Amino acid sequence: MNPAASSPAPDRPLAGRTIALTRGPARAGALGAALREAGATVLTVPVIDFAWPADLGPLDAALAGLRAGRYGWLAVTSATTVTALTRRATAIGTGLPELLTAGAARVAAVGAGTAAALARAGVSVDLVPATGSGADALLAAWPELPGDESSDDETPRAVLLPHSDLAAGTLEAGLTARGWTVNFVTAYRTVDHPAASGEALGPDADPDTDSGVGERALTVVAAQDRRPDAVVVTSPSTLRRWLAVGDPCPIVAIGPTTAAAATDAGHPASTTAGTADASAVIDAVARAVREITGTPSARSHPSTTP
Repeated sequence: MNPAASSPAPDRPLAGRTIALTRGPARAGALGAALREAGATVLTVPVIDFAWPADLGPLDAALAGLRAGRYGWLAVTSATTVTALTRRATAIGTGLPELLTAGAARVAAVGAGTAAALARAGVSVDLVPATGSGADALLAAWPELPGDESSDDETPRAVLLPHSDLAAGTLEAGLTARGWTVNFVTAYRTVDHPAASGEALGPDADPDTDSGVGERALTVVAAQDRRPDAVVVTSPSTLRRWLAVGDPCPIVAIGPTTAAAATDAGHPASTTAGTADASAVIDAVARAVREITGTPSARSHPSTTP
């Protein structure tokens, strides 16, 4: 065993480890770069892709309503939703910041990663959970309904909630139960990678997407043949596609929803990153691989295990 490798430097806690990330090079972005900076060999594994809804009419109508001031809030639950909204706004001849300014809607983000994606799109965020992420965290931070017609607060009680076709509806149900009127509109579909030509949404706008330039994307089978020390799963959809091949390597889930899906699938996550922030994910991966006995590359090179 290499003593230095078994006790990695604090700034390189993943030295000697091989980590699978269920994103392709074009979407790995800052997270892939952070894993490499922490010392890991990163296997990028695109298992899902994103496509436009078969019918764009409801989404276009929702964006028109946003511009017309019909919504008090726009609630955004993922960076991919930001991508869909910005690209569709451009397609109809405007921009997302302009739509929001015209309609005077406030903006809520489900977590820090989504808030950062909105900021990159030029959108100011009014509400983001102080701790954690996900529907429950946003519901806990959500303001009370505006006052009645006699009050000074004339904020519309309608919320525009664009989502994936696979969204669970937790946020919609929670807001509806509190008296808000929610337009739950599909902004994109989650499909197997790669999306059909002409239907693909395209990669999210990430300032570090060039960090994986030249890197070869792997299939799940090819990645599992490399016997990674852990896999970072970014959503229930990526989790299911990884597990379909059957590798039992330690799972690092991003967010409580993904962790719950892992438990439901009979493969509980070894650790969970509370948010998609790179530092939170690095910490969760480091905790997961600490539980592995033997050398830092024990799974990749079983013959080196003492």
